[in-house]
Amino acid sequence: MRAPLEIGQSLLSSGLITEDQLEAALLRQRTEGGHLGHQLVLGGAIGRRELFDALAEQWGAPRVDLIAEPPDHDLVQAVSYPVALREGWVPWKRDGDQLIVATTVAPTRAVEERVLELCGPAELSFRVTTSWDLWRAIEAAHRSTLLFESQDRLATERPLSSALEGLTRWQRWSPVVVVLLVLVGIVLSPRTGFVLVLAGANVVFSAAILFKTLAAVLVPWRRAHQSRLRHAEVRERQRRGLPPIWRQRRADADLPTYTILIPVYNEANVVAKVVENIGSLDYPKSKLDVMLLLEADDEETIAVARAMKPPEYVRLVVVPPGKPQTKPRACNYGLALARGEFAVIFDAEDRPDRDQLRQAVAAFDRDDLERAEGLSTKNPLAVVQASLYYYNADYNVLTRMFAIEYAHWFEAMLPGMDAAGLPLPLGGTSNHFRVSALQSMGAWDPYNVTEDADAGLRASVQGFRVAVIESGTGEEACSQTAAWIRQRTRWIKGYLVTSAVNTRHPLRFARQVGVRGVVGMVGLIMATPLAFLAYPLALGFTAATYIGVQFIGLDLPAWVVGTSITTFLFGNAMMIVSAAIAATWRYNWRIGAFAIFTPVYWLLHSVAAWRALYQLVRDPHRWEKTPHGLTEDYESDAHV
Repeated sequence: MRAPLEIGQSLLSSGLITEDQLEAALLRQRTEGGHLGHQLVLGGAIGRRELFDALAEQWGAPRVDLIAEPPDHDLVQAVSYPVALREGWVPWKRDGDQLIVATTVAPTRAVEERVLELCGPAELSFRVTTSWDLWRAIEAAHRSTLLFESQDRLATERPLSSALEGLTRWQRWSPVVVVLLVLVGIVLSPRTGFVLVLAGANVVFSAAILFKTLAAVLVPWRRAHQSRLRHAEVRERQRRGLPPIWRQRRADADLPTYTILIPVYNEANVVAKVVENIGSLDYPKSKLDVMLLLEADDEETIAVARAMKPPEYVRLVVVPPGKPQTKPRACNYGLALARGEFAVIFDAEDRPDRDQLRQAVAAFDRDDLERAEGLSTKNPLAVVQASLYYYNADYNVLTRMFAIEYAHWFEAMLPGMDAAGLPLPLGGTSNHFRVSALQSMGAWDPYNVTEDADAGLRASVQGFRVAVIESGTGEEACSQTAAWIRQRTRWIKGYLVTSAVNTRHPLRFARQVGVRGVVGMVGLIMATPLAFLAYPLALGFTAATYIGVQFIGLDLPAWVVGTSITTFLFGNAMMIVSAAIAATWRYNWRIGAFAIFTPVYWLLHSVAAWRALYQLVRDPHRWEKTPHGLTEDYESDAHV
């Protein structure tokens, strides 16, 4: 076998590439690593089939088209699909005592020994194929296993962690019992029953507000604490003669392969844009493993994706039909085919910061080094979450309110929860996983419509840690009220489902995650939908109490009236102020000023919450798709 440089020279002498193209590919190979042929394909100097024709000649092995001549089904299943994808070869056919192997890598002695180890003694013969043909053949041969991984693995192996079965019997009947007790109390003593309902609604509402506000207040403390830790670490590492690790940056050649999962459905209008956005990332293209996850019944998006002829590092993966047809199911299917050490989800309209992948790798590297050097006793880091913001924040009032909510969530609340050591619910995008940790967790739950929040909690249950990084991703805020309510219905329903899954055995959950885990789950995952459900009750009963006492002569204890009004007004005031500060910091005061409309915006949440409660009973796994591209190419200057 000739050296890679000789292969490049051979391609040059045959006229398939130019000297400039070869020099550019060699430069990328020196800085990024990888195979010279792959760099030539990535740079557009040569097509993948032309390259493998040349490699077949160099390696002295015939070419084989695995799509036209698929491998023997039973034979290819002798090698697991992760091994075949990682090592770049599959057993293709048997011809008497001869085993014919289709390969994308040079048939070296090491490869031959590996084939014999996995497939048994045989006389080996090699055929050259493209990486594209190889993974398509592997996917087809292992289709049933991949479908199990994507939709049934978690429910089969860890049924208590899956939302498949929905609510347990005691969870279904507990709300009914509470409502019946309240009704009985009102019938027996209307005055006492009214007071109890009013107090209960205000307690739920106030608890959620208090949790969110306290988490936001912790952000300045978190920054000061991080600064103290860094100074202490500098002193400790200087004492050991080590450099400060946060200044370390991997060379391109040392960066790991990174899998990017992009689930798209009915998004033919934006699919080309997301490929362009991913292409602008500051990460070696030879280290990217990008998968556009397309649903089999979405013929329009599939046609557009194929017509745009994506770059070499982008794979078009058509997810086979199955139930439930959800985003986490599609992501699980892609995860099973992933080649990266790390994986991230981006939505179709996302615009991640150029260095976001590098920041994520640096966060994982830092955690590894701190743990290896005894500078940290924290649980191993499994996932880091980037902040999300909206690039159409000032399109209309709804997008402004959505932007304010996200600013409070990602710039204040999540960093505050991180400072307090609480489990973090992930956003639906820009969450970067260590693939091995994600797979050990059982991947995403396809039956949970907020798989992000569920994965964050499940990471804590499994003994992992979630952190935030100071990198952002621009998204498109939903600009239509009806579409917003559908999106928020799914989000709230998923929080209710996640709460139910984790409280099936409350004591077991408490033992697994500890006090902080319980506080995080109850204070955010459970309290948030309950607060939205209670908000109209708190508003209505507070108004009725004030009007009744002042103008009708309703006989209620003075403390009930005062506490109710004070709690409601003070709670809304705290949310308005903290959200306004976060939004002004992320965008500008013209966005932050709209936080005054938060009480009205919460009424929209209440509509979605009661709709979510109905769906939880009737159709818990229903996925209501959020449309993208509604504001086309509109982009504000608010986030700059």
